[in-house]
Amino acid sequence: MGTNAPTVIIAVGDELLDGFTLDGNSHWLAGKLREVGWPARRIEVVGDQYDAIIASIHRAMAEVPVSRVLVCGGIGPTPDDRTFDAVATALDRTLVTSAEAVTRIESLVGRMHDAGWIDSATVSAANLRMSRIPDGARVLENRRGMAAPVAMQYGDPADDRRLFVLPGIPREMQAIVTEEMLPRYFNGRRAGAVVELRFAGIPESQFSAAIEVVLAEYPGVAVGSYPQTATRDLVIRLQGADPATVSAARDRLAQLAPG
Repeated sequence: MGTNAPTVIIAVGDELLDGFTLDGNSHWLAGKLREVGWPARRIEVVGDQYDAIIASIHRAMAEVPVSRVLVCGGIGPTPDDRTFDAVATALDRTLVTSAEAVTRIESLVGRMHDAGWIDSATVSAANLRMSRIPDGARVLENRRGMAAPVAMQYGDPADDRRLFVLPGIPREMQAIVTEEMLPRYFNGRRAGAVVELRFAGIPESQFSAAIEVVLAEYPGVAVGSYPQTATRDLVIRLQGADPATVSAARDRLAQLAPG
């Protein structure tokens, strides 16, 4: 959406880098963020390595336009889940046990036992590991799982810069984002305008000159061309902050279209 986009998404997981799992979480998050006016500036994928996660968070926090950092994945019960440790170090905080997270874990384990899904109602040390969160973090509601998503403030409080840690399980992450995170922390901005033109059977290269003209005449509009190989169509997408300007750019491109 542009260099001033205010959000960075950091997806954590060796399974993403190794090609075992498709990063659908970042794709879904980017769409939701654009819809509420907080588009992603960058999506970065890192493995389950402590130092790599810290470095990625530091890069995001150092970017002046960025005021929201979303770290997704790596907060489960096993030793390879290192995200909370890395986040705490990146923000110069310690890990503490959240009484709220412990209560939720105990409640969920009890319900699972009552339903016959597990043999014991005793909370394991591995599950309690998920209650260790960075000091000062606010626990968000997770109605579909055991991991504790959190929201944290960083930098000058007057700048309203926040970092979020979300579980990597899609159904949990999506519910937390739509029910908790977006309504509470992603307000006050307007979504940009997006329009598309579709052309049948015209090679992408034939639009190069027309797109250059539109970019020069409408500098606030981004233009991208996307060939659809299955249908042999060409989709050209125009985006910008002002709907009237984007519509004018679309009309100009249609006027310049070959054929």
